[in-house]
Amino acid sequence: MAYRSTERTEQHRAARSAALVSAGVQLVAAHGFAAATVAEVARRAGVSTGTVYTYFPEKLALTAAIFDRAAGIELDVVRAAVGFGAAERRAVPARDRIAMLVRAFGERALRGRTLAMALLFEPADVAVERERLIFRRAYAATVTEILADGMAEGSLPEQRLDLIAPAIVGALGEAFIRPLSPPVDATSADGAETRAVLDEIVSATQRLAGFAVAPRPTPARAYPR
Repeated sequence: MAYRSTERTEQHRAARSAALVSAGVQLVAAHGFAAATVAEVARRAGVSTGTVYTYFPEKLALTAAIFDRAAGIELDVVRAAVGFGAAERRAVPARDRIAMLVRAFGERALRGRTLAMALLFEPADVAVERERLIFRRAYAATVTEILADGMAEGSLPEQRLDLIAPAIVGALGEAFIRPLSPPVDATSADGAETRAVLDEIVSATQRLAGFAVAPRPTPARAYPR
């Protein structure tokens, strides 16, 4: 009986902790990390601030958990899109898979601009900066797998993946600063314009990786100046 009681207690604690993190993710998605105070997380979750501190002894632990949850969802979507770790991924050319990575990442970022800006660029505490570094490395590992497959299939020259993959991840994030930044007018969410932005970033990423890319016509302006 004591074992079952302890098991139920742990399940309750895990559920409450997850609910607090979910409340924090909702706040960040709507308003950024600045809005995810302990008081606001408690209010949204319907608990006292003391309850929050029971599960997260300091705010740094809470913001790290919020970042980990939100960024983990995005990483999982991107990895699923490119078949990360799956043997059958090699049926799709690496050049196409790097395009799939950019589109999966970019489409979600452009649909959830506030969350994307918070995860990528918003000034935050040291816990968030540590999590950002962890996730950059995870994205670099995803890119590394694609480029290694490209070298194996002969579509890429031999290259230092430990240098090139992080460079691509960094460039990809920087490429979205302007498309994600305000002001955002009513036309910026238009499907055709979103595709134009993504097409340009896909092409640039493929060139950076070393894939052969046909010249593109000069695009029309795809987002507000």
